[in-house]
Amino acid sequence: MAEYTYKDVIIDPEDPRVEIGKEYYFALGAQSCIDYANKDSRVATLNKIGSGAFRPFITDDNKDYPFIIRKKEPEKKYAPFDLSKEEDRARLRGAWIRRKDYPGDEYQIVGISITNNLIFFDDSAQLSTDVLLKRCEFVDGSPCGKLVEEE
Repeated sequence: MAEYTYKDVIIDPEDPRVEIGKEYYFALGAQSCIDYANKDSRVATLNKIGSGAFRPFITDDNKDYPFIIRKKEPEKKYAPFDLSKEEDRARLRGAWIRRKDYPGDEYQIVGISITNNLIFFDDSAQLSTDVLLKRCEFVDGSPCGKLVEEE
């Protein structure tokens, strides 16, 4: 579970983390708000921003609060591509990727070896799908792996 601190507390209705329709922890005091967040209790949907300066956040139960913390969404988990599956190979063929540690350099995938579980690039480099997931991302910033469906 995420650990919430004072840096997560929102008091300004114009804070970019404020978004109507999202879930927030809420309280009348900042420390109480942090405590509720760390216990994953007192969650409500932000319904609207009120006109009051001291309690600007109005939840879906029409109560107003001065302190909120946006509930963090669970991190998505990814697994390496499985080169024995056609849909995974299709996603990789001709794709452009970049290394996370050198985001200015882009490489195109030009070959796939199912037998050796390797991806080949236009500069003759090669990587396994495990290393591809750990060290690379697609040029749009998405991970070089498959989203693991939660059960």
